[in-house]
Amino acid sequence: MALNINGTTGISGVDGSASAPAVTGTDSNTGINFASDTVNINTGGSTRATVDSSGRFLIGTSTVGDGLADNLTIADSSNCGLTIRAGATSASSIFFADGTGAAGYVGQNVYNHSDNSLKWITGGSEVMRLRTITGGLMIGEDGTNRIGEPKLHIKHGGASQNLASFYFDSADDRAALIVRHQRASGSTFAAMIAFLDSSGNTVGAINSNGNNTTNFVTSSDYRLKENNVAISDGITRLKTLKPYRFNFKDTPAITVDGFFAHEVTAVPEAITGTKDETESVFYRDDEEIPSGKSIGDVKETVPKYQGIDHGKLVPLLTAALQEAIAKIEILETKVAALEAG
Repeated sequence: MALNINGTTGISGVDGSASAPAVTGTDSNTGINFASDTVNINTGGSTRATVDSSGRFLIGTSTVGDGLADNLTIADSSNCGLTIRAGATSASSIFFADGTGAAGYVGQNVYNHSDNSLKWITGGSEVMRLRTITGGLMIGEDGTNRIGEPKLHIKHGGASQNLASFYFDSADDRAALIVRHQRASGSTFAAMIAFLDSSGNTVGAINSNGNNTTNFVTSSDYRLKENNVAISDGITRLKTLKPYRFNFKDTPAITVDGFFAHEVTAVPEAITGTKDETESVFYRDDEEIPSGKSIGDVKETVPKYQGIDHGKLVPLLTAALQEAIAKIEILETKVAALEAG
């Protein structure tokens, strides 16, 4: 191969090809060849990697990937992948940057080989991790506040924030959420969902068994209670309830029985919320934000509606019915005495 040596342009020669590279070692079909603004690395007479005219690095292919991720393209007609190998007590990482300094690691995927956890970092903060090799997806924290060893743990909070949402985007008659429990067999009940207070104590549950029975349970063990007295004014309080026939505004063709929440003063624990209460809706990062507004600013004020737990009316209804039965029995005794006389 002829070489041209020039004090300005350096060393130049032929471009070569994959089977006959321009630059080789002792193996004549392994080396580097050139094309128009392109450099190819070849082994065994085949091109294995290419730096193209745009500076993109292609391994196993001459076709670049999608324009959003084409700086490095790796291809194979069979399985294809990338291995990052670190020490047994070290970390394997991929960093995502939009600058230098702190901006050089705003996004990260980090596998810690010492405890076999895999964490995701966005905006410089950890948002999610797989805690151990046995699984356990921790969202919003590292799992410090988890209960037991769950496969999924989520921690979140703040104004106008929800922990999770489910949206079944179809009119098909399917369940949006399915819970199955192996223990729920025959007459044996299993806790499908448990409710805990801020101290971690169980305060309620939804239990089901294999006999087509589901119980909505609120804690009621006598050992949790004190200062118990009989309800002596059941009828008086019952008379303050105002049952109505009505329809909800969004379903005008459907008439139902019920109450107005703010009027149920006889059993205040049955009611949630405050009459005419409102709440603020804030601008989110996935919305079009008007000029002069920012993420977290108030977007609008909407009603925060009251609710009622009809089940909590049962003790009052029972007490009122017992009082009425007692009165009826007294009257029946008096009537019987009059008839006998």
